[in-house]
Amino acid sequence: MIRFDIPDDETLLLRDTAERFVADHYGLAQRNVMLEQPPEQVPPHWGEMAELGWLAAAVPETAGGLGLSAAQLVPMLEVLGRGLVLEPVGPVAMKCAATLARALPDAGAELEPILSGERIALVAEGAPGAPVSAVKTGGALVLSGVAPLVMAGPWAQVFWVVAELDGAPVLMRIPAEAADVTPVRLVDGQVAARVCFDGVRCAQEDVVTSCAEALAYGRDMALVGVLAEMSGLVDALHGATLDYVKLREQFGRAIGRFQVVQHRMSEMFIRREEVHSMARLAAEAMEGDDAAFRGKLVSAARVKIAKDARVVMRDAVQLHGGIGVTDELAVGHMLKRLLVLSQVEGGRASHLKRFRALIGL
Repeated sequence: MIRFDIPDDETLLLRDTAERFVADHYGLAQRNVMLEQPPEQVPPHWGEMAELGWLAAAVPETAGGLGLSAAQLVPMLEVLGRGLVLEPVGPVAMKCAATLARALPDAGAELEPILSGERIALVAEGAPGAPVSAVKTGGALVLSGVAPLVMAGPWAQVFWVVAELDGAPVLMRIPAEAADVTPVRLVDGQVAARVCFDGVRCAQEDVVTSCAEALAYGRDMALVGVLAEMSGLVDALHGATLDYVKLREQFGRAIGRFQVVQHRMSEMFIRREEVHSMARLAAEAMEGDDAAFRGKLVSAARVKIAKDARVVMRDAVQLHGGIGVTDELAVGHMLKRLLVLSQVEGGRASHLKRFRALIGL
């Protein structure tokens, strides 16, 4: 059963702290300076994010985290989405840390340097239909394959590689210097990497088996983080467009006074509310023990939010005019971030396919 609770004090504190952080560090001019840095250079605020507890928020208290639910994290992640934050809070906290907390029998020791910000660890996976594979050679395992897109990959000290071994998934701890990491700057300014693991050796003690449930949970948790960021961006796009149509004039009056524009703004508002609700639905679904039910709701939320976000992006651009796709306004940056987030952790088509399979179609 899905419950929608009133935000508690911890949730509101996380949100308010994120709002102050974005206001202090992520003005458009400040962000543009960060974008000029080499892709290998970690943004300067990673340690501060760890001190604020954001990296530990999704990890159970038994593993050294704060033990907060996904639903409690959504408002904070919405703020980070609106702020176009570049640090990999989602890939580290929502995916890697959440996965390791479930996969490792004694996760605390491995997670401590990650949660403190001393080490950036990321989950690396092959493309759909082209997994990284592992074969036993002597007393070690040898990897073969490529993770084509690892968000924040150039900043990692450790990769937890999802590989196939004898037809079953395993997690393998690989130091970043052992892999071939090719940095890339994405269209929205985020840093990612293509990571090749061909010929990389992994000792048996660095392999985690029986991790399928943890991997599935981590993927869904990561997607909830992506959807929360998208919710924040959709909200920001609606707000920026509403402000703009009140100011831009044609034929002697603000374009927001024309009925056709009012209809478009009403549609954007409805889509914004749908995105807001679906992001929370996906987060609440993470609390259940039924993995199939959780998967259905999370994938359904992905499909719906991707569709609504495209409508909001389209109308935001059209109502702003040409300036809406430039870097002069935050709107242009938001559009690029939404386009990237629409594909991270599986796009609309892949999750529609997953949803259909889970309901037996």
